[in-house]
Amino acid sequence: MPEERYAEIIDAAIQLFQKKSYHGTSMQDIAEAVGIYRGSLYHYINSKEEILYRIVERALSDGMEALLKIQEDDYPPVEKLERSIRCHIQYSVKHKAELTIMLEDSKHLSEEWQQQVYQVQKKYEMIFRNIIEEGIQKGEFKNLNVKMVNNAIFGMTNYMYRWYNIEGKLSFDEVASIFIELILNGLLKRN
Repeated sequence: MPEERYAEIIDAAIQLFQKKSYHGTSMQDIAEAVGIYRGSLYHYINSKEEILYRIVERALSDGMEALLKIQEDDYPPVEKLERSIRCHIQYSVKHKAELTIMLEDSKHLSEEWQQQVYQVQKKYEMIFRNIIEEGIQKGEFKNLNVKMVNNAIFGMTNYMYRWYNIEGKLSFDEVASIFIELILNGLLKRN
């Protein structure tokens, strides 16, 4: 039961942070959304900042599992990169609320928690860097600055949270295909 209540608190906070913002949401708001007294919240969580950290941490770690599997599979680098981009976009669309909170509100975390988030983000991004480096080593990709290519991929895909509408004309798969085409046209070596 405590784990279920904890998950309810996190889910309620996600909805409230998205609707009212991190600063606009009080612990009382979260308690009311879950149907418990404010004082009872502290049985499960220490602070609103901890809730924010747990949301950000969940957003990063859940998405990383699928990416690690793709990286470890025996696909050529081009296919690994395609699958990773598609996976990242799919995860971003499916978890848009958490991603929005991570990108907009993680700056409100203490320096210690920001460092922890930064370390997990770097591990997540390193998966893409490793694939790009593998593609360069195998002669499939142009010898471009890996860090810049990686920044371009994340700059392009992460910003979707601002404009992508799941009910719009393009599915996330169609958007992923367009992004993959743009990225690979810049990366692939042409004979």
